[in-house]
Amino acid sequence: MKKKTIPDDKYRVIKIGKEAIFEFLYESFTDKIETFFDVSDSSTVVTGFDIDWDKGEFICIARNEMSENEHLQMNVDLQKLLSELEATTDTLFRNNRYVELSKSDIEKVIDC
Repeated sequence: MKKKTIPDDKYRVIKIGKEAIFEFLYESFTDKIETFFDVSDSSTVVTGFDIDWDKGEFICIARNEMSENEHLQMNVDLQKLLSELEATTDTLFRNNRYVELSKSDIEKVIDC
């Protein structure tokens, strides 16, 4: 197999737009759901994502997998939660990255 390298005196450049940035964040987050949300199996959780481009903020919410009686939607206004909730961490690479909220806690934050 031929070794892949960058030729001498050459640069490889990738420039991406907003959609690709969101896609990258989403894919990176989903690859590390177990780590970021402290779960053993990412297939047991449902997630939702949103981003505020003006503020440069990203939100990811996760909960247990749905029961048969629930709908696929997260049923949380992520835009409103993103705008009202304070940052939960300044880095994803330490413990206590997330806060654990009940549905009523989320409603209180959204109704502020």
